[in-house]
Amino acid sequence: MFRLLTYETWLEWVPFVAFGVTAAVFVSFVVRAIVLNKESVERMSRLPLDE
Repeated sequence: MFRLLTYETWLEWVPFVAFGVTAAVFVSFVVRAIVLNKESVERMSRLPLDE
């Protein structure tokens, strides 16, 4: 009546791919924040946030 579930091989890679995508996005944000020049930082600091 009950059969054992057979997992496909690609299901084993899903967590690794998800972690890789998340890590790549995070690293790209960090690199972009480090590389920003001072003029861009000053302009962003003057943006109104309470509108």
